[in-house]
Amino acid sequence: MPHATYSLEIPTQTRARYPEVFASNRTGTSFCNPWSDAPIAGLRDVLKWQMTRDRGPRKLGELRVVDNPLTHFNDLPATTRLLWIGHASFLCELDGMRVVIDPIFGRAGGLVPRVTQAAVQAGELPPIDAVLVTHGHHDHLDPASLRALARRFGPDLKFIVPTNLSRCLPRACTNITELDWWQATRLGDVEISLVPAQHWHRRVIDTNRSLWGGFVLRGTHAIYHSGDTGYFPGFRAIGEVFGKIDFACLPLGAYEPRWFMHPQHMAPEHALDAWAQLRAQHFVGMHWGAFDLSDEAVDAGPRLFANECQTRNLDNANMHVLWPGGSIGMGADNRPKTYGELDLNTLRG
Repeated sequence: MPHATYSLEIPTQTRARYPEVFASNRTGTSFCNPWSDAPIAGLRDVLKWQMTRDRGPRKLGELRVVDNPLTHFNDLPATTRLLWIGHASFLCELDGMRVVIDPIFGRAGGLVPRVTQAAVQAGELPPIDAVLVTHGHHDHLDPASLRALARRFGPDLKFIVPTNLSRCLPRACTNITELDWWQATRLGDVEISLVPAQHWHRRVIDTNRSLWGGFVLRGTHAIYHSGDTGYFPGFRAIGEVFGKIDFACLPLGAYEPRWFMHPQHMAPEHALDAWAQLRAQHFVGMHWGAFDLSDEAVDAGPRLFANECQTRNLDNANMHVLWPGGSIGMGADNRPKTYGELDLNTLRG
């Protein structure tokens, strides 16, 4: 049975400050980004990019996956902890509830190979309570991975997805809750909310027939996962609505060429702008190092991110780039502990 959903209480002054972020996201039978944004690239742009893309060396350095990731994850404070499985996939534990976000354990769309393997496979995960999917693109919604989780954990496993995305889930996923932007549901003592993102939907020929978004998990601490998104006006609004975000999982990859990618994927400097506007405490990088999806090398994002942090004189203690399989946790003392974290100082230059 789907979980009960409810609309978040949004202060009137917040709605007035960001009217476009709270506007309708529907146009007839399709969904849209209701603010003024650069249009998502069409077929002509895709063909132009494919004909002109830089097909030189894709990899700048050696990438690695952390050994025994679950052992290190379990050693972190149990109040709140995150394990980066790779790409946009996370195992999150908050106040005793465990969720997996955007699980993909193999190829994207069954075709695009992985540069690094997933740090954890479905059969290795501890018991989980829910699976969250941000949108329908093949590197985020993988039917084989969802089916494996549904079969392993049984019919009680909850799947929480944006509006109308349930039609894209495999039949094995039966306990599905759909959320619109600014709607929430509860999982034990944890509130799970869907928030806007600047993106789009397509599986085959169903362009924008399902919604997309990011998630905020709120309990003792708050975790934000952006999903795929371009830079847009909603980050300030999300920060105002939730007040305190402890961990913001934001992308560091798939941003070149800028003319093609920027409406749908943020570059590292824009991800840092988003982090600041969210008023989040800790930045956790994702969406790099797993798939070769764009023109920058698969490890270029963390290097650009490290340089940008230095330029902005940001405290490295708040900026976290993990290896796949790395983890970060926070206990009641609000002090983060990490395992498998890259040293930003070694990435600069």
